[in-house]
Amino acid sequence: MIKRGGLLIAAVAVSMLYLPTVAFAVAAPALATPTGLSLAEIKMTGTEFIMLQNNTGNTITNLTDYSLYGFNNVNPLAPGVNISVQQLPTGNLLPGQTVLLSDGGATCGAAITADLSIGLTDGSGFVQVVKSSFANGQVVQASGDSVSWSSGANSSPGMIANVPSNTLSPLNAYYRIQNPASSGAPFLWQKANQNSSNLCELNVVGQTGGPTNPGNQLLPGLPPPATVISIPIQKGTNGSGGIPASDIGLRAPVLNELLPNPIKPQTDADDEFIEIYNPNKATFDLSGFKLQVKSATSSSKRTYTFPNGTKIASQKFAAYPSSNITISLNNAGAQVWLLDPNEGIISKSDAYGEGEEGQAWALADGKWYWTDTPTPNAANEIKAVGGSGTGTNGNGVGTVNGSNIGTDGLPTGSGLARATAGQNTSLHPAILAVVGGLALLYGAYEYRHDIANQVHKAKRYRAARAANRPETAWWRRFRTRK
Repeated sequence: MIKRGGLLIAAVAVSMLYLPTVAFAVAAPALATPTGLSLAEIKMTGTEFIMLQNNTGNTITNLTDYSLYGFNNVNPLAPGVNISVQQLPTGNLLPGQTVLLSDGGATCGAAITADLSIGLTDGSGFVQVVKSSFANGQVVQASGDSVSWSSGANSSPGMIANVPSNTLSPLNAYYRIQNPASSGAPFLWQKANQNSSNLCELNVVGQTGGPTNPGNQLLPGLPPPATVISIPIQKGTNGSGGIPASDIGLRAPVLNELLPNPIKPQTDADDEFIEIYNPNKATFDLSGFKLQVKSATSSSKRTYTFPNGTKIASQKFAAYPSSNITISLNNAGAQVWLLDPNEGIISKSDAYGEGEEGQAWALADGKWYWTDTPTPNAANEIKAVGGSGTGTNGNGVGTVNGSNIGTDGLPTGSGLARATAGQNTSLHPAILAVVGGLALLYGAYEYRHDIANQVHKAKRYRAARAANRPETAWWRRFRTRK
């Protein structure tokens, strides 16, 4: 099976994915996708994922031109349908390469991977690839490949029908194949099961074709031609449903620093912050953009939408405190995303674990570190957790090079525990006196027999010396008086 970019199917080696084959009693058809940036695999039960393959014949130089539109109904135009949008991640995709969007796990050879942020409902849904471009100052969206599915019948030719429930088949998945018949949709979806012990393997459990209707003498209809579509989208607070016009052509802002556990007397409710950096030489308008937080202890995400007029100056940092953005950072661990008004992911932090009071989770040279030096509204300064010394001189003043710090915020290879890295400790004299006194008392108890022997020897030695010492006049007078 495949997940995250490569496909292993029974008895078939898929060209350009460099995956091994596994022999099965029933030969499985090979992966095949339509021309374009095409949907190759989908899993809507259990751990969800979508894999797309570049079948354009050329390198896709700007993958962010493409988005996935997801609907919670097999018919996207049905009343009351919810929609979610995800912009594909930044990168170039060579011919034959794949991009994998998933809930997490193995990458399985995909050239580009990212989190899957659109929902795939088990019972009924529709996903479409849409390419955006600019023409005459307007955004033009061209429809691309699509897939629909249903837990029952699905009248759309070449789509997925009879999807089992998550409870019945949490490992159920589908991959794209060429239709062996001369009529009907040119591509079908093959049912397979994800191997629980190897997430990069899809095991075909039986041949499945497209939906059929034995009582109908007509061939399945083909979709009408269409090149440009207008799909309703959820509008941001800026009212445009898209990014502000002044942002078009600018670089996306970047999440830069998080403070989940402020040092007292500051509080989580008021003084946590999420910092964003604007890399452009122009002001960036954040109107309608969103911050999204998922804690390590919850499966749900909390979202804050920036109001109209929220802007970041050219090449500046902007720290947004928890008192203003109404979302909080879990002290035990969380992850943060920055979304555009259409909820496409444009930046995200690494997930962090439990941090100590006053430590910031900060970005430096493309990596995230714990640092003892929060820098709201300024460039990050990475210093080793527990102190700023290098761990060898112990003077507490040496700055640690960010490139030599491990994921726990310590210098790599230092062998120091979190609490002792670069420490410069001084204890109160009274504490030292108490500790020293206790040590002496313990030593006296432990060696009491040896001490008694030494005292006895000393007494005998003094008695012997007294017996052999000549009496002086003073000693005779003293004895006579006594």
